[in-house]
Amino acid sequence: MCPVLEQDPLEDELKVKICRMYYLSDISKTDIAASLGISRFRVSRLIEQARQEGIVRIQIVEPISTSTEVEEQLEKRFGLHHAIVVHPADLTEQAIMRAIGRAAAERLVDLLKDGDVLGITWGATVNEVVKALPPKVDVKLQVVQITGGLNQMAIDVNAMDLVRRVAEVYEAESFVLHAPAMVRSPAAYQALVADNGVNETIRMFEKVNVALSGIGAFSTRIVSNLLKAGYIDNGDLKRLREKKAVGDVFAHFFDIGGRISDTELEQQIIGMGIEQLKHVRYSIGVAGGTHKSLAILGALRGRLINILVTDHETACDILEKDTLLPS
Repeated sequence: MCPVLEQDPLEDELKVKICRMYYLSDISKTDIAASLGISRFRVSRLIEQARQEGIVRIQIVEPISTSTEVEEQLEKRFGLHHAIVVHPADLTEQAIMRAIGRAAAERLVDLLKDGDVLGITWGATVNEVVKALPPKVDVKLQVVQITGGLNQMAIDVNAMDLVRRVAEVYEAESFVLHAPAMVRSPAAYQALVADNGVNETIRMFEKVNVALSGIGAFSTRIVSNLLKAGYIDNGDLKRLREKKAVGDVFAHFFDIGGRISDTELEQQIIGMGIEQLKHVRYSIGVAGGTHKSLAILGALRGRLINILVTDHETACDILEKDTLLPS
């Protein structure tokens, strides 16, 4: 039986010292050897032992991986300014949103310049973008809430809170919209838009030159929120289904060709109009997961966004569906 060798405390201290010099101070093995009066071979051996014994642990933080070829296909096919396609750590909904949020935040920081006016909508993926922003960015801009609120939404995905948080990052002037996303009557609409505070924000819509929006699938979740809030009723829901709505951008429902599904509902929305959105210089759509492929495809075909941030699986699904489904 082989004897158990005891660790030499002085040898361990030497390993730590050498590793700190090599990894933290970026000193070469040759210079370490000369400094400590030992051979370069011994320095190399002690560094390798330190790694084997767990004294040194190397962690690789992978950068956001993108798919250049797929991005180029999306840009060419849909006339986008940019497409960013990420590979999330896994295919859970949260991992996809987090990866999209990180990539979109990086792009947003690069994109925004002094004097820009940023429009913000609601959404869980928009929230991930805001969470991924640096603590402070030294760019002078204004931040505008371009859609009313949904009471059923959690506070951190509500447009008003997202605007507040972005304004803190940029130390920006903010314009919030103290109004619901939709109203049920023309009288209620006129009363709200005549309010001085609401009207001040609405007037800012024309100045927005960068917009950040989620893209919603025409799903039970978003529809149930609107139903619970009383913004739409079962008759509206029936019409949307009949007109083959596939998704929405902040309650503007559209079909697979990007055409507005219900002009009656459009008259009830408190927020930036769809034609205004189309004229924004950079309209960034953030959405992922193949359950949203049809909605994203509709938004792309309708030119509702001109920058897309999504995940690889969804991007490939969009490209495939575009070849199979007529507008």
